[in-house]
Amino acid sequence: MDGIRTPAVFSRRKRQKGTHSPNLSCSYEIKFNKFVIFIMQRKMGMTRWKFLMELARRKGFRVESELSDAVTHIVAENNSYLEVLDWLRGHVVGDSSRFELLDISWFTACMEAGRPVDPEMKYRLMEQDQSPLLNTAESEVPSFIASKISQYSCQRKTTLNNYNKIFTDAFEIMAENYEFKENEIFSLEFLRAASVLKCLPFPVARMKDIQGLPCIGNRVRDVIEEIIEEGESSRAKEVLNDERYKSFKQFTSVFGVGVKTSEKWYRMGLRTLEEVKADSTLKLSKMQKAGMV
Repeated sequence: MDGIRTPAVFSRRKRQKGTHSPNLSCSYEIKFNKFVIFIMQRKMGMTRWKFLMELARRKGFRVESELSDAVTHIVAENNSYLEVLDWLRGHVVGDSSRFELLDISWFTACMEAGRPVDPEMKYRLMEQDQSPLLNTAESEVPSFIASKISQYSCQRKTTLNNYNKIFTDAFEIMAENYEFKENEIFSLEFLRAASVLKCLPFPVARMKDIQGLPCIGNRVRDVIEEIIEEGESSRAKEVLNDERYKSFKQFTSVFGVGVKTSEKWYRMGLRTLEEVKADSTLKLSKMQKAGMV
């Protein structure tokens, strides 16, 4: 009867400002003082950028939200070595050799290990303008993980921390919307995908990370790809703004009210619980009356 009750909260994407004053989070213990990470927002949505910084800080890493002289490691996603150099020149950084210029795969490996990993050649952005994503050795991590993940949820271990909340929140919104439309197949497709991503011990950073995972169909892949590229899902945002979804969300929050009753009320022109309570023609069950209190 009841679906998922917690919608994802999406932030508006903004252009990152390039300044040189540090802006550190003081709410987490810094365990690795020698590593000062800066994550480039270029080609990365604001929501995803903030999520990755927060994840690293929870893990004990020192992360600056603005480029400063204290930075030791610069992490970039879908940016070549030359693109990063051009970006640094635009921020009046003369000597880029003092930074470790690394692909997001290094960050992912650190998050999975819970500590800094050696910036091996496969993680470094190379001067030949060749992306480390092409390095076949890197694919060992996602393929190794994928081989251990069962298609059956009862056989999967779920980590205490959901490293892919930005994806699973969107999936659960989509699943709930399909549930309200009584499309059980599509609803289960997104719920199963959410379950799979919740058990991953690392944040998905590129499409290669989901290669070989079970329960990842084309509809799910489209949502993942958009979030990776844009930092949010336009489809999930459309659902959250949909009048029918918002009404069903309110109606089904009442004990004893399911999709059938919600559909009936919606067809009657009712849109909110206040309108339901004010309609004297409705005959509510005892459970529904108790749920309305």
